[in-house]
Amino acid sequence: MGKFAQNYFTTVLQMNNNKINPLNENSTKVISLQNISTRCSQLTFGFVSHTMQPRFEETSQNPFLLVLIPSGVENSHRTRRNAVRNTWGNEVNHQASRVWKCVFVLGKTPDSLLENEINQESTMFNDILVLDMTDNYDNLVIKSYSGLLWGLVHVNPRFILKADDDVYVRIPYLVSWLEYYATDRFYGGHVIPGGADVQRSSNMKNRVARDCMMEDHYAPYCSGPFYVVSSDALPLILESMHKLTAIPVEDAYMGLLARESGLKPVDIPGFEFENIREFGRCNWASVVALGHGYNDILPYAYAESKLQEHSHLPRYYYECLATEWAGFILIIVIPSSVVAIVSTCVKLRWCQRRGFR
Repeated sequence: MGKFAQNYFTTVLQMNNNKINPLNENSTKVISLQNISTRCSQLTFGFVSHTMQPRFEETSQNPFLLVLIPSGVENSHRTRRNAVRNTWGNEVNHQASRVWKCVFVLGKTPDSLLENEINQESTMFNDILVLDMTDNYDNLVIKSYSGLLWGLVHVNPRFILKADDDVYVRIPYLVSWLEYYATDRFYGGHVIPGGADVQRSSNMKNRVARDCMMEDHYAPYCSGPFYVVSSDALPLILESMHKLTAIPVEDAYMGLLARESGLKPVDIPGFEFENIREFGRCNWASVVALGHGYNDILPYAYAESKLQEHSHLPRYYYECLATEWAGFILIIVIPSSVVAIVSTCVKLRWCQRRGFR
């Protein structure tokens, strides 16, 4: 299998035998994945190992939430990573009720200068996972699913949030919501209902050839910019890859695998794709994850717009609504009442002058 799953699991098992990084319980559930390799006209899929990974302190091991952010090797993606680090992805400034960690997932680059810069970035921030694959859009499915497998085996979190590097996520509230509402074998986010058409046209970005997927409609799935999967659901989902050929649409493929595993995607309130320029103050109060495709400067604008990183946003949301209604009363109702009173007084004076008493 070359660079694919066989090397990955050989490395993992050697680490376990040497007691450098003992395998967690999830590792025993995914050994059979070493044989997964699918091929169609658009994609040859296989899990890849890593060439670089972050090292967590003992207090950060087995976190409640692992945030995996597929990113690119180009300088534009480094700008996005820094924007995330300086805003919502900063674990120190955005502490939640449970431990969480943020990791960027990259492939390899043939550019030695970029490679050196990524090595320096990794040394400085200790938050980069580099996979043994060429970094390009065609390999996004390999990058995303290999990243999920790495998180399951090497980090063992309760939940994994997969998020793009051009979105904004309010981690404290997400952690709070998952604590209270997420069930076992959880898969959730912004749900796209079942029945969405599979694009066949050659000029479509998300085209899927018929030899990769015979069905003409997708199963329900969570939109790719951000979705959450629990560590007890992920082995079931990945095992389903034995039955379904990997397709180049990463999020829709996850929906197909979830359906095969008997899992239904769950809507997480506050996962939004609205135009932020149309947001009112109370929209900001209730949003949990916002995306995607915004330019690099917007994450800073989000932080400057005083997004409240409360772990209990519903209470803050209702307070916001109450304030909004109070303002409405002051601005609209009171002036209207004054106008009505003045109008009544004028009419009474008019009646008096006309002799109506």
